[in-house]
Amino acid sequence: MSRRRDIVMACSAIAALLCACAATAAPTRKASAWKTSATFGLETIYDDNFLRYSDDYLDVFHAGTDPYKFKIERQDCHILAPSLEVEARRDLTALGETRLRFRWKRWQYVQESIKTNSGYSWYVRQFLPGGRSCELSYSYAPEQYIRQLSDEPPWEAPSHPLVWDEFRYTRNEFALIYRDRFSRNLTWKLDLSRTLRYYNQPFMENDIFSWGARGTLYWRARADWRVTLDYGFEHGPARGYDEAGETLESSDNSDPSYDQDLYQVEVAWSPKWARPVFTSLALSGQYQAYWYTSQKSLDADPYHVGRKDNVYALELTLDRPLAGGVDAVFGFKFSQRTVDSPWQGDIAEDKDYDQRRYWIGLIYKL
Repeated sequence: MSRRRDIVMACSAIAALLCACAATAAPTRKASAWKTSATFGLETIYDDNFLRYSDDYLDVFHAGTDPYKFKIERQDCHILAPSLEVEARRDLTALGETRLRFRWKRWQYVQESIKTNSGYSWYVRQFLPGGRSCELSYSYAPEQYIRQLSDEPPWEAPSHPLVWDEFRYTRNEFALIYRDRFSRNLTWKLDLSRTLRYYNQPFMENDIFSWGARGTLYWRARADWRVTLDYGFEHGPARGYDEAGETLESSDNSDPSYDQDLYQVEVAWSPKWARPVFTSLALSGQYQAYWYTSQKSLDADPYHVGRKDNVYALELTLDRPLAGGVDAVFGFKFSQRTVDSPWQGDIAEDKDYDQRRYWIGLIYKL
């Protein structure tokens, strides 16, 4: 874990150094007037398993035998997702153009409002000589509902019945992004992040304070073909305790700390002759491996010790121009998680899931 943390910190230092070096070579340039733009979006989404329940968990839900485990009426849901992005651009310094951007998006779960949530993001991007740029961002997502989860209140005896409560978290993410190019057809991006996920009080031992690094390579193989390659890793230590005087080592809570590897490939096709029908057709595949790093015994923390989550995703999108400057996006995404664990309990029956999403989006830019 310390090795990964050192790598992330080294990447952060490299990105900061690249930004500083680029800034020293900037020519003198007169400040320009502000230019603004706004982009409006609206997606209608169908999700066939919006809480990502396993097949066994869905069987329990439909049977109605344990109603206290659920606060929903159905496993699928329709979602309306409006979004707004506002950008202002100006040559504030001799370095190049400065861009300020704000983005808001809301996911309104029509039949199951308990899952409704919003996200807010702020960006400052500074362009540098040679086509390079540095960007700072902050994203905030207020309490998001995950599912009902059992809890053992710290003030109760072990024999006390489990309490089932809403499992929610709030996310704060800070990022530094550096963009550069190797050649006209080969560009790259380095994204360094610090994410703070705070869970609601009954589950505060799950709080995560992670560091992450992600590298992206963009290759324009031909005029109408683009290939994008991603690799990222994240080191996510958890709080691991919920009582005053406890530490991660002395706590009787589980330890959900993890390391994550992410691999992604996307191929996009944008032929000029097809622009009246579609502007881009893209297919992407993603694999994430979560390695849980709990150092407790298997008896003390069976849900995390030696556990590995494999998360797969396949996505297909098609962009199509419409009248009046409106673009349409059609998409499909299949996601799946499988769990490997030395524990012989019901973890796979609880955590494995399949999920399918279908959507149509409209985008209008002023």
